[in-house]
Amino acid sequence: MEYIDIENKLYQIISSTYYITYQRQEYKSIPNSIDDRNRASILYQEILDDIKYDDMISWEQAKIISQRLGIWTSENDNALQSLSNMLDNLKLELFLNHYNPTKVKKLEKQIASLKKGIEKSNDNKYTLYAHTKEYYASNIKKDFLIGISIRDKNDKKIILPEDFWLCNNPLIEMFHSVINRGYISVAEIREIARSEPWRSMWLAQKGDSFGVKSVEWTETQRLLVSFSRMYDNVYESMDCPPDEVIANDDMLDGWFIKQSRERKEKQKEKSLEDKFGNFKDKDGQELFIAVRPEDITDVYNMNDAKGMSTIKSRNKQIKEQGEVKHAHLRDVQMDLHMQKTQEMRETMRRR
Repeated sequence: MEYIDIENKLYQIISSTYYITYQRQEYKSIPNSIDDRNRASILYQEILDDIKYDDMISWEQAKIISQRLGIWTSENDNALQSLSNMLDNLKLELFLNHYNPTKVKKLEKQIASLKKGIEKSNDNKYTLYAHTKEYYASNIKKDFLIGISIRDKNDKKIILPEDFWLCNNPLIEMFHSVINRGYISVAEIREIARSEPWRSMWLAQKGDSFGVKSVEWTETQRLLVSFSRMYDNVYESMDCPPDEVIANDDMLDGWFIKQSRERKEKQKEKSLEDKFGNFKDKDGQELFIAVRPEDITDVYNMNDAKGMSTIKSRNKQIKEQGEVKHAHLRDVQMDLHMQKTQEMRETMRRR
């Protein structure tokens, strides 16, 4: 975004106030108070209770119907998870190749295509949601929150909570349209969070820039603060990535994925060391550990790539030949051959 666009969207987030002119009068929609949100939550539950026995389906019923009709099945859920995992792997690869423009361009195309696939899958997953009780109740809740947020030029409420069901005010629909047009995406919020003028405001005052308590922040304000703290952690990291990585959301996600996986691997190693002791720096020698059946997988995973390859090779040889003595295993024979060759070289050097 251009600086002017970042600035305009930032002040929209900070103010969170929307304006319209209707019949030559100006009206505004201000952020909802905690009491407003509490009333809306109560209203939502009351609506669900009122329509409990109506013919309209619930979201849980909609998911069962989707499964039966093949609209969205458990297999689709697994496929969606696989797509999500693929996206993580591509983002990690993007970060690891950030110095290679050709590779970056190729990976960015793959990521964009995969994101579209995930978006389409989520659309399919929620195909029937618009026919549910929850959807119906949530729409009324949204109307209620907008209605009681509207003020006239004298800052007077237009719709009182107790009068909401009695009104059919066109202002509610008009503000719906204005708010939808002013939607700020997560990608835009991330860019705002790492850019000026917000970055200076954040470093000087943190969340106090909104002028209200944190419990009264809007969802967009909470996201902005969350991403601002995220960037703080990135800049303060001892392994802080280059600026071009920080400026690219997918690359930075890849950096986070790398950090997360390394942290989990260290935690796993620590857990295994606590169980079985420290088996590092054993000069590559084989170790045999007596374990409980439930620990077999953990011990197996202690092998590095070479160890895994050796196990696979031995299993294949045993499957082909049946019983095989340890000394006759191919990798053992190779090690013995290399050892003899090394001994011969040492003997020749001493002559």
